[in-house]
Amino acid sequence: QAAEKQLRSQRQIAYWLLIGVGMIIIQVLLGGITRLTESGLSITEWKPITGTLPPMNDAAWQVEFDRYKVTDQFKYVHQSFTLSEFKSIFFWEWLHRTWARLMGLVFLFGFIYFLATKKFEKGMIKPMIMLFLLGGLQGFIGWFMVKSGLVPEKYFVGHVELTTHFIAALGLLCYTWWFALSLLVTEHQ
Repeated sequence: QAAEKQLRSQRQIAYWLLIGVGMIIIQVLLGGITRLTESGLSITEWKPITGTLPPMNDAAWQVEFDRYKVTDQFKYVHQSFTLSEFKSIFFWEWLHRTWARLMGLVFLFGFIYFLATKKFEKGMIKPMIMLFLLGGLQGFIGWFMVKSGLVPEKYFVGHVELTTHFIAALGLLCYTWWFALSLLVTEHQ
């Protein structure tokens, strides 16, 4: 009975982690779209909480557009952009950041649920801490990457920062996948 309950808990945690794997894959694809559409510098501030909502009226859109107009990317690459064109690139960066927040919430609420229902085993604590750290690191690297393109004479984010962000995402993806599979595989031993 106890062993069966433990296997059920492991399976539930593994499925939650696999949802995270799927979300990370979508996030990597959104990051690629953000890069290909040159959208990464359209949001010039990092507001982890208040930045969840996009501008809600014409005045707020104009404020965001005016912030973007100060960047060298606008001055030298997109100087002919209209507000409508700006909204289209803003959308991809906003979606990329919002999806990251959603992933964080899915992980946090799942973690709280499994912790409150005592489904975690002692051996899961270190991998969970590692997931938290890798996820937080991703957010920091992402903002560091954006900042690398918001300096004078830079039209895009730095290649080293972009590559670091991408490799860290792949590392998080692989680690989450490995952790989920390790829970599912032990179920059949």
